[in-house]
Amino acid sequence: MSNKLKIQITDLAAVNCGMLVRGWHFSLAAEDAVVATLYYPADERRLNEAHLTGRVPALPPNPETGWPLVVIMPGINVVPDSYRWLAKRFVAEGLCAVTYSAIGSLGPAGNGITPGLDTSALTPEVIGTRSCATVLRPLLQRIADADPNDCPVAGSINLEQVVIGGHSAGGTVALHNSDPAWVPGLRGTFTYAAHTMVASALGHAEQTVLPVPAKVPLMLLAGTQDQVIAGSRNRYRNSADLGIHDPIKQTFNEALNRNRNDSWFVELRDLGHFAICSPLDDTSGRSFLEGTTAKTSTASREFLGDLISAFVATVLKRQAVDQLERLVQNVLVTRYKRR
Repeated sequence: MSNKLKIQITDLAAVNCGMLVRGWHFSLAAEDAVVATLYYPADERRLNEAHLTGRVPALPPNPETGWPLVVIMPGINVVPDSYRWLAKRFVAEGLCAVTYSAIGSLGPAGNGITPGLDTSALTPEVIGTRSCATVLRPLLQRIADADPNDCPVAGSINLEQVVIGGHSAGGTVALHNSDPAWVPGLRGTFTYAAHTMVASALGHAEQTVLPVPAKVPLMLLAGTQDQVIAGSRNRYRNSADLGIHDPIKQTFNEALNRNRNDSWFVELRDLGHFAICSPLDDTSGRSFLEGTTAKTSTASREFLGDLISAFVATVLKRQAVDQLERLVQNVLVTRYKRR
């Protein structure tokens, strides 16, 4: 795919908490074909300038800090629109957010939407020697190189204040790249329904949890009704039952060499694997594994957003950790751990 920017300004003109959110669509050259949307705070007072083009100028950023950036990495065969609600929320809080869709190999499942994962980087001989992310660096570079004549926030994104987050496989990629050496400007990493237990087919022993760099604060979020993780346990073992299958908590307890009291494991009552997705496209992926066991209310999803937002604000030094400490006391939290 050509590295030349391809743009279509979305017709989205949503006002979230008084903030006009707009999206800038672009493509980039990476190992797989990638299309992305950068959501930014637009200036509602200048809508007249977008009457014919739909291109709404951005609000002016803080001249000293610019707009921090959150990268939301997708799960397997989950469309980027499923994370738009979260991206818009970040914009309403004074950030920019980017979602994307890479079309690449899913192994035996053929091709589909992927966060950009190089599984060869996770084999016993290679793990830890190179990044397993194939999209992250090209994506950040594409944003850095954006043409001011095309991108409303070109030159205003603060790539020294980057947070990466991911859902499911996207969260796994985020965890394995929680190191500023691989993601320049990285300040923190959050995940939902993600862990680093690795498929035995890659040559690791059964139920191996791969180490996480954890050079920045992390938040691992889980739901008690995650039937996708429960239904995937055979990927990680070849023998009979090997005990409790709790790979997210196991990742937090065993894979993080970080004890600075700034990383969190939080489990949420009744939430399933796709609780972070709204709307959920049930025409692909494995949402059928959950049936009706996991029903996400608007209030539950908003609380999930509260936790993520508070964590991001904390690692970006935009608010104290007190808010996060209060949130984990909510009745929707079944267990949490801090280290």
